[in-house]
Amino acid sequence: MHSTNFTRLRDQELAKSTKPFQAKGKSVIRCADCQMAEYACICPWRPTVQSQVDFALLVHRKELFKPTNTGRLIADVFPRTPVFLWNRLEAPAGLEDLLKDPARDCYIVFPASETDATDRKIVQSLPASAPGAKKITLILLDGSWKQCSRMIALSRWLDGVPCLKLPDAFVKSYLVRDSGRDDRFSTAEAAISCLLLAGENHPAQILQHYFSLFNQHYVATRGCYLPERGESHEILESVTGK
Repeated sequence: MHSTNFTRLRDQELAKSTKPFQAKGKSVIRCADCQMAEYACICPWRPTVQSQVDFALLVHRKELFKPTNTGRLIADVFPRTPVFLWNRLEAPAGLEDLLKDPARDCYIVFPASETDATDRKIVQSLPASAPGAKKITLILLDGSWKQCSRMIALSRWLDGVPCLKLPDAFVKSYLVRDSGRDDRFSTAEAAISCLLLAGENHPAQILQHYFSLFNQHYVATRGCYLPERGESHEILESVTGK
């Protein structure tokens, strides 16, 4: 089985669960790795790339088990991405180390405004990458919008971390779940937008194609039909060499 920090955390939490998680469409026979229907599996197109920007996923426990989750796409494309389970009272040990690392500039990615977080520093741009510069590390909250709002509101240990507010005009294309607000992104969309903001255009394009393919194959899974081959399939094949 394919293994990432996301899948390892998911398996760890599943092992603790007293009852199995039942996803919508539970009668569908799914690929154990990508969670798509077996006939719509996206594993052959899974790419990996590198970026000058680091991500860290802070995941709500309920989000770990959802086939609609897009945070796992980031862990696929950037395999070194650390994944942490959210805790209201304290930072997970590994994340606390990242936040305290003097060689890093850490930001929470969240559509906060001055009225949403009056005491938190809010930025709308990222420092330019240069030799000797601090490593930009972006903390992505992974959950529903209600869950993410609670995560940032209740986690007092996050209060001192600046918030990156993404430009309103960036990517908005998630077909599976719709927040109903133009300033609200899925986790994968937020990562794509962060990469574009940082000038990391090639990694952004690869993640965008993987995300588009995910959308297409999930809709096919939900509709019980074979997904059609398209541009994203061809581009990702050139990256994976398959």
